[in-house]
Amino acid sequence: MSISENTAAIDACTALCTAYGALADAGKADDFARLYVEDGVFDRMGQLIVGHAAIREVIAGRPPGTWSKHVCSNIRITVDADGRNASGEVDLDMQRGIAGSDEVQRLRGIYHDRYTLTADGWRIQLRKIVLVPS
Repeated sequence: MSISENTAAIDACTALCTAYGALADAGKADDFARLYVEDGVFDRMGQLIVGHAAIREVIAGRPPGTWSKHVCSNIRITVDADGRNASGEVDLDMQRGIAGSDEVQRLRGIYHDRYTLTADGWRIQLRKIVLVPS
């Protein structure tokens, strides 16, 4: 793999990371689910959410008035030697709540990711969140 191919892969995976938070925060469930491969997995603290339909429900199934703000930083992507797969880690600082309520939940963690190059471009194969103490 050339340096430019490696850089393009890193850029594409980084774009997935930033789109993930923006789409979740905007409530765009269909676009959010399409960041994953069809049989992708979101491991939410041991709860395995598998496939587009289930991943879509992570956003679409939120109670009315739910809001969130994902701040993803320190994105670290490593492309595998085959050039078709990659791994990554992303630091997360997230706040969420219900409109009209003063209660805000803050979560900090690290996303551990696997990415795959598909016919439609790079997609998330697996995203696992591990919370870290605040």
